[in-house]
Amino acid sequence: MPGNLYLPEGAARLPGALVLHTIAGPGPNLEAFARELAAAGYVTLAPDFFALHDFGADGRTDHPLILGDLKGALDFLAAQPRVDPERLGVVGFSFGGRAAVLLAAADPARLRAVVVYYAIASHAEPLSTRVGALRAPVLIHHGEADAGVPVEQGRLLQRALAAAGTSSTLHTYPGADHLFNFSIGPDVRFDPAAARSSWERTVAFLYQHLKPRR
Repeated sequence: MPGNLYLPEGAARLPGALVLHTIAGPGPNLEAFARELAAAGYVTLAPDFFALHDFGADGRTDHPLILGDLKGALDFLAAQPRVDPERLGVVGFSFGGRAAVLLAAADPARLRAVVVYYAIASHAEPLSTRVGALRAPVLIHHGEADAGVPVEQGRLLQRALAAAGTSSTLHTYPGADHLFNFSIGPDVRFDPAAARSSWERTVAFLYQHLKPRR
């Protein structure tokens, strides 16, 4: 599976984070986020988890092949010499946010932090039926003016996690649309204030749960 690995400067062992793309696949906004997160002190891997299979127009969501490929991406990240395999997290956007939750539920022993940006919770099989095994804390970001995935989806996800006994925090952003932190391209709906606030919260959350060993 193709993907881009970003390494911070230096030689220290660091936390690792998968960065999972939207339904549109990899692109410059995702890569910019992965590079910025690497600059903040994380080894990041942005895999193209659509590359290995032809799913058809509507067959990708929750496909077991994607989950298997993401487990392989996590294996690859954990095996990197610069990565401490005891400090792994995942960040996902939209489609990738749902995939991040499913991966964390499927591999609860390894993932210690999950960040979800504007993911859909109530697809054909609601996430509420899939998160029982998830143990990592979850941070959720959702725009209140999201026309593609309404903010109620973020609230549904938080309720499902609460019912499963999983710690979660939901931040909503007034006036922010879907993909509010993507700034590159002709049709972006970039919201600078929401992007900045969500980034600061993401970095603080990852530091809290993947912070360096003393």
